This record gives sequence, structure tokens and C-alpha cells, in this order.
Amino acid sequence: MCREKNSSSLVISLIAAMVFGLVLAVFGTSQAAGLLKPKTGDQSQIAIKSHQVEVVINNGFARTEVDQVFINTGDQDLEAIYSFPLPKQASLSELSLWINGQEVIGEVLEKERAEKVYEDQKSKGNDTVLASKNDYKTFDINVYPVKATEPTRVRLVYYQPLEIDLNVGRYVYPLEEGGVDDERIGFWSVDAEVKESFSFDLLLKSTQPIKDIRLPGYPHAIIEEVDGQQEESTGNAHLYRVKLDYPEGATLNKDIIFYYRLDDSVPARVELVAYKQAENPSGTFMLTVTPGASLSRIAEGVDWVFVLDRSGSMGGLKIDTLTDGVSRVINKMSPADRFRVVTFNDRAEDLTQGFVPATPEQVHKAITMVKGITAQNGTALHAGIELGLTHMDTERTTAVVLVTDGVANIGPQTHADFVDLVRQQDVRFFTFVMGNSANRPLLENISAASGGFAMDVSMSDDIYGRLLQAKSKVLYEALHDLQVSFSGGKTRDLTPVHRKTLFQGQQLILFGRYDKPGPATINVEAKVSGQSHEWTAEAILPEEDTDNPELERMWALSAVDELMKVINLKGESESLRSQVVDIGEHYSIVTDYTSMVVLDEQEMEGLGLQRRNADRVQRERAAQQQRRTALVKSYRVDNNENGGTFNGAKSPGVGSGPVGPWFIALLAGCAFLVRRRTNSISK
Repeated sequence: MCREKNSSSLVISLIAAMVFGLVLAVFGTSQAAGLLKPKTGDQSQIAIKSHQVEVVINNGFARTEVDQVFINTGDQDLEAIYSFPLPKQASLSELSLWINGQEVIGEVLEKERAEKVYEDQKSKGNDTVLASKNDYKTFDINVYPVKATEPTRVRLVYYQPLEIDLNVGRYVYPLEEGGVDDERIGFWSVDAEVKESFSFDLLLKSTQPIKDIRLPGYPHAIIEEVDGQQEESTGNAHLYRVKLDYPEGATLNKDIIFYYRLDDSVPARVELVAYKQAENPSGTFMLTVTPGASLSRIAEGVDWVFVLDRSGSMGGLKIDTLTDGVSRVINKMSPADRFRVVTFNDRAEDLTQGFVPATPEQVHKAITMVKGITAQNGTALHAGIELGLTHMDTERTTAVVLVTDGVANIGPQTHADFVDLVRQQDVRFFTFVMGNSANRPLLENISAASGGFAMDVSMSDDIYGRLLQAKSKVLYEALHDLQVSFSGGKTRDLTPVHRKTLFQGQQLILFGRYDKPGPATINVEAKVSGQSHEWTAEAILPEEDTDNPELERMWALSAVDELMKVINLKGESESLRSQVVDIGEHYSIVTDYTSMVVLDEQEMEGLGLQRRNADRVQRERAAQQQRRTALVKSYRVDNNENGGTFNGAKSPGVGSGPVGPWFIALLAGCAFLVRRRTNSISK
């Protein structure tokens, strides 16, 4: 368990300094979302004419719709490849192409078959689109033909669950690629320009009161509070609309990050959203647990190991800023703490030669060494972590702060190699995943195996706000050995299978299936400082509830994620691959082994393609249309006269405690316009 004394300020200051520098340097030169064009040979005349984004956040998940129009100013039909960073936990579920003025919805096939269908359609000169996943990095959309002098319209939709952390929700529309794919960077350039119009329209619906809203980096964004009054036992609805509008074009090179902070009065709670058609024997649910457990602050000292990436991609301003930040932080350390600084490129080096006390002499010596760091060569991530785990003192608690994009290209590189390594020591990894297209699966496996956590960081983030969220987790006890079970409902296929440790302010989001509608008791068990605790809530699994059909796709994506973890750790097998393909095809989601392809309706019929996704999209759109004008519904299942599952405890937030004042100060410095509206919701 991680403990803190004066070392907490060290962690925050160090990471803040490093991240600030990385934001200026790493992301300042990163690629953007946009059209891929060869760096040599023909530079096509294809461009993005318009890019419209619509987002709805409601009931714990977000729906993102992207509507794009491409234009070809040349005199020959051409192919466009649009690429954008892979959103976190996103199921790309809807892909449409307008053929002869009519929308045609894509279907999911095994990846190799989808690619063959696309190429066959291209060879015939037919209209077609292909959406594929490029490992953990990007979604790529191939469009053919973008006809000479004619616009080509494509729409895609993806869903993703959103976690609330310390009462702060965070939605990211990723546009910065991160620059981690060397082969791609070497061959392609990216045209990120939108020639005519770019808009971003987000609607937030919440049954919990909203205290603050932020859109960092967009001071001219309009945030409108929509009148959400409703006479219901669930209380008032809280609705906000966020708008960005660039009618004369824009560049898709900066993430759009939307923060919303719940009021300090928001209770700890258990929420369950279910979907079931009356004619189907099984239903699907999403369970969200926001604990109200009493987690004490930890006040003991700790040894800190900083493992820093100094590979060739860290050259120039990046390494200068990193070394300056580390030096300034070491200079402010308390003599009661100990520290190590480990760096790695194609090999690892312990700059401090083990733990050293922060005496004036050792601080001066360490600063001199840090100032001499240069960036070069490849990335031996395994060697860096391995060296960081040496010289541990079993009598002292130790935590490792790892800052990297996880792109290992020297030495051991499999997930199993890293998981086996970190499990050799009883130490937590607090990993800052730098930028889009980072190797999030690997870094999350490393953190989970150690009982720590991984936190995404974008150049457009409120960096200090993200670090303050992390600080609260470092300084407080956590819920360990978390287990969730159901009595009643015949629940099955719960995912994720392996429960994570929950730190201060974190939520548990769990998907599952059920075969027996009716009453069910939800049991949550965990340990705090070795002591067992148990909480229960009573829920009704409905015989019919068709409000949220998107839950089926999100369950499917979570199930696929679990299978991919096994594949990453143990290797691919025909059985595991088949399971991923079956889930992807049945629930119409793009995975590592499935892609989505659009072609003319008659061509689909000729190939015998089932219209599973078209039918699913029809159900989802019908439900979304009903939700637009319906009251915002509360899905709490722990409301009772005794104060609920957590006895009336508040959800841990940033409004009080060690991070509250700093976060509030950041909010005060953010410029945005909030207007109140009373007109009806239009989305």
C-alpha cells in the first residue's frame, strides 16, 4: 500500500513538471486525426469538406456521432483513408455511406473477409466503405470512391461507458494521434484540415446536480444550461449543452475534453440500467457502484521510484523540460523521504544508484546527473521497469511512478513479460499513459497486476486537475479484493471478470446478462486495511425495458476486451479468436478481428450478408428518439429509508479534502459562457 508524508508534494510537482513539458513538446509535434496521404507520389485532391460531431452523455455512457463530407477537387475518382485515434473503451457500431442519395448502413464481418469484400467492390467501381481497427492505435475508415467534383458523405457512431472519478466526469473526443506508429509516420502525411465547417455539439443529461463544467482550451465555447425541471420522485434533471462552431473550417489536431463535476452533496450509490426485449429470454445490464466506504488518509513515509522514458522520441524540448522538472522537484524534497530516478532508452540506467535520502549533498549530486540526460535510441521499457524494481527495502512501502506511452521496441515486449515482472514485487505502479494511440492495453495490464492504476493524459487535459485526482488515490486507503455477486436473476457473463482495486473516488462499472427477470440482491464485498466489508442493494431485473439497447454493444465490447487480455497475456488461439469474431459479428462491433463494411443493398443481398446491424441500428435510433423528449430517468437501486446501500454517505469528491481548494482554483480560472435556456431538448 502506498503511503505519504512530504512525498505527496514531490509526486505532484514532478509529474506536473514532466507532463507540462511533454504537453508542449510531445503533443506539439504529434500527428492529428485526418486524411492519410502518401508522403511520396500522388498527393490526392481529396479534402474534408465538413466535420460535424454530436455527443450525448446519459445513464453512464456516451454516444458519439461523426458526420463527415469529403470532397475531391480533381478530375479522377479517388480513395480516401480517414484515421482517428482509438477512443477509450469505444465500440464502433454504426457506419453509413450515402449511395445515390440514400443512407446505407454497414455490416460487421471477419476482418479478412470484410477487406476482401471492400477490395472486390473497389475493383468493380462500386461505392463502398471499410472501418477497421489498427491494433490499440486508431480506427481507419477507407472510402471509395470519392468522386471527382462530388461530395461523399460518411457517418460513424460509437458508444463508450464513462467513469466518474472523485465526482468528476471526463469525456474525450480524440483528435491527436500521439505519434507512436513509426511505420505509419514514415509513409503517411495527415491532412487534418476541415475546409468549410466544423462543429461539436454535446448534450449532458444527469439526475445528479452539476456543480461545474469545463472545456479547457476552448474559451469561446458556449455552454448552455437547458431547463430540466421535472416533477418526479427521482428529482430534477440537470441538462447542459456544449457547442463549438467553426463555420469557416478548423484543424483536427487538438483533443476536445469535456469535464463535468457533480455537486458535493451527491450520494454514494448503486445504479443498474437494464435492457430486455419481451420476446427475448435474456437481458443485459450495466451496474455502476460509486462507493461510500470510509477510506482513511495514509500518513506514513514512502520510497518513490521514478521510471522515465528518455528514448529518441523524447529529444529536443521534451528532454530539456523533463530534466529541468526533475531537477527542480528533487531540490524541494524533504530529507525524510528517499528517492530513485531510473531512465531508459535502449538500456536502463539508475541515475541515483539506489535509494538516496534527500540531503543537500545528495540532491545536488542527483540534479547534476539529471541535467546530463540526453535522448536517443530505442525504447527498452522492460529493462527500465526491471531496474526500477531493484534495491527494494521490504521494511518501507514503495511506489513506482511510470511515465511513458508504452511503446516497447527493445527487449521483452509481450504483456506476459511485463505482468510476470511486476508481480515479483509487492509494489504499486501509478502509470501516466501519455497521449492518444499509446499502448494502453499493456500499461493497464502492468498497473492492474501491481494493484495500482493507469491514468490517461492528453495534451488538452487540465493536467494539474488530472494529477490532483491521482494524488487523492495515492494518499488514501483503497478497496481491495473487490467482489460483486448477485442473488437472483440468474446473472451470467459478468465482465470485466477480474475485479480491480478501487481507489478513492473511483467507480466500478460492470456489465452482465440475466435470464430470470425479477428481484435480485446485489452483493459488494471488499477489504479495507485487511478488514472485510459488505454492502447490498435490492434491484429489479425487468421483464421488458427497451430504453437502452446500446447496452448490448457495450457488454459485447467489454467481453471482447476480456478475451483480448487473455490473448495479449497467453497468445492467440483459434478458440479465442473465434469467440471475438462471433461476438463482434453478432453484436456488430469493430474489434481486432472484425471490421465493418458498407456496400450497395443489392450487392449485400447478392453476397448473402445478414442485416444484423441495420436491424440493431433501427432499434437504437428508435430508443434514442424516444429519449430525446422523455424525462431523464434515475436508475438508482439503493434508495431506501435507511439511507441506501452506503447509509447516506456522500460520494468522495474534489470539493473538500486535500485536492478541493486547488481544483476549485483551477475552475475559477477557466473562461466559459453559461447561458440558461428553457426551450425543449432537440437532441
